[in-house]
Amino acid sequence: MAARFKFLFFYFLSWVVFFELLRALFLVYHRAKTATLSFSTILAAFTHGLRMDLSMAAYILMPVCLVVLLSLVIPFFRRSLFYHIYTAVILFVVLLVALCDLEIYNAWGFRIDATPLLFLASPKEALASVSHLPLFWILLGFLACFFVLLLVFRRVLRRIFFRSPQSRPVVTGLLLLGLMAALVIPIRGGLQLAPLNQSSVYFSTNNYANHAAINAPWNLLHSLFSKGISGKNPYQYIAEPRRQTVMDSLYRGGGTQQQLTDFASAPVNVIVVIWESFTEKATHSIINNTPVTPRFNGLKQEGIYFSNVYACGDRTNKGVPAILSGYPSMPNTTVIHSPGKSAKLKVLSQVFKEKGYVTPFFYGGEPEFANIKSYLLHGGFDPIVGKDDFAAKDMNSKWGAHDGVVMQRVVSDLNRSAKPFFAVWLTLSSHEPFEAPVTPVFNGNDMTSKFLNSLHYADAAVGDLVEQCSRQPWWSNTLLIITGDHGHRLPETGHQADDFRIPMLWLGGALQQKGVVIDKVMSQADIAATLLKQAGLPANDFPFSKNTLDPAVQPWAFFCFNDGFGFVNQYGRLVFDNVGKQPISQEGIVNPALTESGKVMQQSTYADFLKK
Repeated sequence: MAARFKFLFFYFLSWVVFFELLRALFLVYHRAKTATLSFSTILAAFTHGLRMDLSMAAYILMPVCLVVLLSLVIPFFRRSLFYHIYTAVILFVVLLVALCDLEIYNAWGFRIDATPLLFLASPKEALASVSHLPLFWILLGFLACFFVLLLVFRRVLRRIFFRSPQSRPVVTGLLLLGLMAALVIPIRGGLQLAPLNQSSVYFSTNNYANHAAINAPWNLLHSLFSKGISGKNPYQYIAEPRRQTVMDSLYRGGGTQQQLTDFASAPVNVIVVIWESFTEKATHSIINNTPVTPRFNGLKQEGIYFSNVYACGDRTNKGVPAILSGYPSMPNTTVIHSPGKSAKLKVLSQVFKEKGYVTPFFYGGEPEFANIKSYLLHGGFDPIVGKDDFAAKDMNSKWGAHDGVVMQRVVSDLNRSAKPFFAVWLTLSSHEPFEAPVTPVFNGNDMTSKFLNSLHYADAAVGDLVEQCSRQPWWSNTLLIITGDHGHRLPETGHQADDFRIPMLWLGGALQQKGVVIDKVMSQADIAATLLKQAGLPANDFPFSKNTLDPAVQPWAFFCFNDGFGFVNQYGRLVFDNVGKQPISQEGIVNPALTESGKVMQQSTYADFLKK
């Protein structure tokens, strides 16, 4: 009897120690961030994270307890074969998750959860996103680590495995059942009322320290089986009727507006360029006297520049419905991944199609990526030009056709249109792995240099689009909108809100004013209502979009990332962590009213998402 319980104890302990070693690896891998922590904070990450390590180890131990129980009556389970195979499988999965988590945190700033799995439906595009990494060496390192650790676990198993016959099976069986029941305690993180969650291990005002305390496999498991499954809103911050009062105040307008375009004299063509990862930071980045986006910067004088726009989210599949449907982003998910929900959204293309417009969509990659195609089809885009519509010689990117190639297709197709058009071009060259089919302008093989080089190339392609369109006879009654699908963490500035700030520029002959800068804070989701009101069309079907050119509309923006939100107005900027329920960063005047507005938006938008 004692041999079996000794085996289970040391097997459990081995996994706990292994998870603590993985936490050490996380801290070493992100050593630049770890260097900003004090020794006591680093130590606290281990002690606070131990609860989650114990929980994950208990999950792993539960099936082993069941098999040990079966060994009392089935001789096969007294052999070590099953335990070696089970350990090998679990070790493989845990190590794979932990190693993927290292680079996911590097790229996205959050511990691994179900989000990356959403992109596995498009494996080629997912692979393209990580192709800048040394995948061969990473795979080799993973396999080497796996087999070394497997040998260690096998040696531990040989030393502690029970081999003695069982003389008191009934008593042992009852004790094993009691042990399995007791494992519920570490699994749920203790005897407290609420079960273990991420906030249970949060302990610091430094969010990186909190993230270091999280157990990556536990976080992935929790994400897969909890968020959104219950259909309950996890962001219940403000009680009714106060929540509705704040929402009404945020979206209150005066009904008047500043008219910047002429939609009255003739049908106005609309071209929307959704620029991949176009961060506002790039527009004033200069390296060795060379601007990163010289063409875009020069075009500001020819149009209307909105200098204080914030993206709703941090990925393309969040930015597209934000721009075209005025729909805010969600933490951990996006409406576009649920066709049943996204089908309930109104899309700008539908509004213009009802007015007799043609609605082409252009993209050099696979429109199916991240489930975008289902949303585009629902929006009535026709044709949807994608990777398969370009010649093999034009497949000069891991994603498909580069922006320079697609730009020529956009101009060619629009020139053949016999009707007014509402056209959208989603660029791709500034997506990871930041390729550009030209000689790099900025020296360096680091990620920042690669990213800025890709933006510089995309800038040339977008600049060529404007130049070629401006020579067409239809340019005189055209509005061209250039904006980002989301911002980017690079180049780093030290404030997370900067990562969501994107440029927006309106150009074309339909403009009544030029060389204007509008610095009013606005959201990417406001593009829909603002454009429709300029066109004299109702925006009632876009309830989360506000007309930023209405002087009575409050200037503010709301954005989401994995389990956090940001809220910006003309006085301050707040980035808030939903797990720790505390600010991550703040700037300017961040008063209770601003924080409340952000919480109300988080609660209200997620509630709407659940209802769809």
